[in-house]
Amino acid sequence: MTKADKIVKILKNKYNIENVDYAIVVGSGLMSAIPNMENVTIVDYKNLKMPLSKVKGHSGKFIFGTINNKKVVLVSRLHFYESGNMQNVILPFKILSLLKAKTIILLTSCGGINKTFKVGDIMLICDHINFTGQNPLISVEPLEFISMTNAYNKELFEKMKKIAEQNDINIRQGTHAQLLGPSYETMAEVEMLRNMGADTVSMSTVFDCIISNYFKFNVCGIASVVNVFDDKNDNLSHDEVLANAKKACDKIKIILLNLIKE
Repeated sequence: MTKADKIVKILKNKYNIENVDYAIVVGSGLMSAIPNMENVTIVDYKNLKMPLSKVKGHSGKFIFGTINNKKVVLVSRLHFYESGNMQNVILPFKILSLLKAKTIILLTSCGGINKTFKVGDIMLICDHINFTGQNPLISVEPLEFISMTNAYNKELFEKMKKIAEQNDINIRQGTHAQLLGPSYETMAEVEMLRNMGADTVSMSTVFDCIISNYFKFNVCGIASVVNVFDDKNDNLSHDEVLANAKKACDKIKIILLNLIKE
């Protein structure tokens, strides 16, 4: 029995957790973007002997409940840069697979690369570029050569786009990039990313998307621009990320609520 199997057994036997329809991976400072949940059960990662996040703004918990009568779980992200152990990054997704999750919504707080982006913008992710030099599927069994041509489900993308239009929410759409972190990018790296077609950048979301496609989830992603890279902003910090993440939460909440309703 794998570690994920043991954890799911605990979730079902001790916490009476059933299979879920939606999983939302919550980015830094974005808990306020989650619609009100009913029938809530909170399970600390430490009670499951799972790794705990070292990053401020990540709960280190599974939060199970319902939104619009759909079974939903909020997932606290585990970053590769925290441990250097890719199995830690994969573990929550293995658990979601065993819980029969169908749709994964990736929320990420990110840096704005596109010069037209400003803090508080939200971007629907339509594609990504992996600049990490790593792939989370290396050594994963069974080995599969998965297609990434529809990495972010086009149907979900169009649904979110329509919801935004119907609710007068101004959205961006574009390509997300990932570097390993935990250091922020230099201005030269930002210029490189921009020239190579990236609109936003973070330290986690691309890995999450690759893993989600391996487990055959329907994937969509929403990026919240929490800082922009220019010569005037020469002191990027995680506190700035958490403070600015709040500026987009109301808009993201409307999109999530209506997406899960459909």
